[in-house]
Amino acid sequence: MKEFEKTTAEVEKDRDYELEQENCIEFLKGSKTATVTFSQGRFISKIYKLAEKFPEDVQIVAENKNKEGNVSSIVAHIPTHYLNISNRKRELSDEERKAIGERLSGWRSDAMPEGEI
Repeated sequence: MKEFEKTTAEVEKDRDYELEQENCIEFLKGSKTATVTFSQGRFISKIYKLAEKFPEDVQIVAENKNKEGNVSSIVAHIPTHYLNISNRKRELSDEERKAIGERLSGWRSDAMPEGEI
């Protein structure tokens, strides 16, 4: 049977959902709500946390599960004011770098038992 002659059920059976990694944010100008689709774990977790903390603002519309039964992607409605695009790259002075390094060293020594660093 040629590929284009397969039934929908046959195509679905052969799909590799792990390769489908779409992330999408959709909203219209002036809209108060955005529809988001995420397949990346960090965004899925963030949406779940927001839905738990703000159930009146964040609604999970659909959860797609992989063959193992784990959530592989979600679709949710969120307020557009939750959206934020930023450039996380910061320009640090030498003094700021040194201060951050000292804080990190102090944190590491507090977190690790003596002799394990």
